[in-house]
Amino acid sequence: MTESYFCVKGVSEREIVINRSRFITTLMPIDSAEQAFEEIKKISKRYSDATHNCYAFVSNRAGTEQRFSDDGEPQGTAGMPMLEVLKKRNVRMTLAVVTRYFGGIKLGAGGLVGAYSSSVAEALDNAVVAEFDYASYYVAECGYSEYRRLSDEIAKEAQITGVEYGDSVKISYAAVSAAAEKLNVKLTDLSSGKVRITCTGEGFFGFDK
Repeated sequence: MTESYFCVKGVSEREIVINRSRFITTLMPIDSAEQAFEEIKKISKRYSDATHNCYAFVSNRAGTEQRFSDDGEPQGTAGMPMLEVLKKRNVRMTLAVVTRYFGGIKLGAGGLVGAYSSSVAEALDNAVVAEFDYASYYVAECGYSEYRRLSDEIAKEAQITGVEYGDSVKISYAAVSAAAEKLNVKLTDLSSGKVRITCTGEGFFGFDK
């Protein structure tokens, strides 16, 4: 089992301007290094007139598969600072590309490190981010009279992924594995033993941050 981590949900862009240079950060979730390189090619093509398209990514859940590029900026001033932001925030399975349009004023090594770091940090602050944790998946089947009380309790401790209405109500949810047993005992008590809980699997799940 791998420890929890954060990952962006969907593609987002954020632009900042520092001393007339434009820094456009693109963030997106990735499943592999191969996918990351394909996306980098697409972004570099879209911004082919830019001065630099620097990148950093962590492409596995363990956080051990990492790549970065300064793309022509002085060595150590772009890709590595971008990667450090991802690592410090425990962001994985995520690609960050910072596109720079040079504005005519040189920033110096320290200025570049700050600019690229700030670009990624601000983009993450404004992106939709999920916390991925190892979870167990369940279906709780109950009567309509118990539904509202049980769904409210599940929403406090886990994340509801679906509700099916029929002769009874089936609530699908994901719960962090370490806390799942306690939650399920609580649901049983709240329903006076009427709820039927079935485990349907386990794996990493992106809980809304």
